[in-house]
Order: sequence, then C-alpha cells, then structure tokens
Amino acid sequence: FDAAGTLMVPCPSVGEIYAETLRKRGHAASPKTIEGNFRKAFAKRKDRDNAASTNPQSFWKAMVTESLDTFCPREELDEVFADLWKHFGSGKAWRLMEGVADTLIALKGQGLRLAVLSNNDSRLRSVLDDLAIGHYFERVFISWEIGCEKPNLAIFRHVEKELSLASTQLLHVGDDCDRDMNAALRAGWKAILINTENGPGPRIPTLAAMLDLVSTPANQR
Repeated sequence: FDAAGTLMVPCPSVGEIYAETLRKRGHAASPKTIEGNFRKAFAKRKDRDNAASTNPQSFWKAMVTESLDTFCPREELDEVFADLWKHFGSGKAWRLMEGVADTLIALKGQGLRLAVLSNNDSRLRSVLDDLAIGHYFERVFISWEIGCEKPNLAIFRHVEKELSLASTQLLHVGDDCDRDMNAALRAGWKAILINTENGPGPRIPTLAAMLDLVSTPANQR
C-alpha cells in the first residue's frame, strides 16, 4: 500500500494545519490560500529527481516556505517548520481513510502479506502506529531509507528482494496514477488505483472496495 492519500490523509487539511500553527504565533493566515500555495508547490517539486527521498527535511522546508509565502515572517520560519515537522510526524495530523482498518483486517484474514511502500521519511512509522494500523504490516518500505522513490523501478525491485517475491506476486494499491499504478505495472506488479474518476486500469472509490477485487484461494496462500 501507498500511505498518504491511500491509507490516511491530513486532518484537517494541510492549509488549515499550517494556518493554525501561524495563528498560535499571533499571525493571521488564510487556510484556503495556503492550501493553494501548497498544491502548486507540491506539483512543481514532486517530480524533481528524488528530492524527498534523499533529503526530506530540505524538501519539506522548501514546501513550507513556498506554502506560507507572505504569511510567515522570515525570522520565524525555522521555528514554524520545526513545529510542523514534529506535528506531521504524529497521528494527530492524520486520519484514516474510509474503511482502512476493516479492509486490512479482512485481507490479513485471507492470509495475504501486507506491506507499505511510500515516498516518505521515517516519521511514517510513528504515524502508522499512532493510527493503530502499523501492526498490520509485515514491512514498511520508506523511500528516504532506501534512497530512491516511486516511480523509480529500483524501489520496486528492492521490495521484491526484501520480501523474496517475484514481481507477478505483488499488488500495489495507491492514489497516484503515475507513481503508484503506472509505476507498479511497469515493474511487472499488479496495481489498483483509488480514484473516483474514470480511466484505464482497475480503479476503486475507496480502499474497502478492493475486497471485491482481491481474494486468495487457500491453496495459493
């Protein structure tokens, strides 16, 4: 499974969390404007060559700087970033997507091996544990620790080696068409995309819907 956008999402929104952090320091801020800035900054930066996988703090510091723009005094930026870095490393900043816990329980009940493959940093483990789902996963593969990120083929090969599985034995579930579904398919994996829009490939509106697509006969477990 991918993590952010698949298993969990920020709660409340990134814009609201950033704005509240500034308000606590006495600065007025617009969650809507910050959210727009964040989305533009992320779209611009996410395709830069392994930026988040090699130096996550630098990546997110740049994201925070661009998102807050004129709202945060420059002399306070380091402290604001430190607050946000800590906050997003705990379950307080996230909520589980619809049906996640029940789906993971059902899949484990089928005898399936579950793991996470995320373009993220080591804070992800604390978040998964805080949200009470970390124990469902045999392994949590994190791009920052591996040194490359999706859609790089190398990260999929790393997972195959660590799990001692062939590409045809693996299924990746994510919410990003290029980095999750298309990248997994290029690696020879199966893939499911969580997306309510019509398009190619297996798509489901929520994680719970994958139970209708995935079942493992006992003699194949």
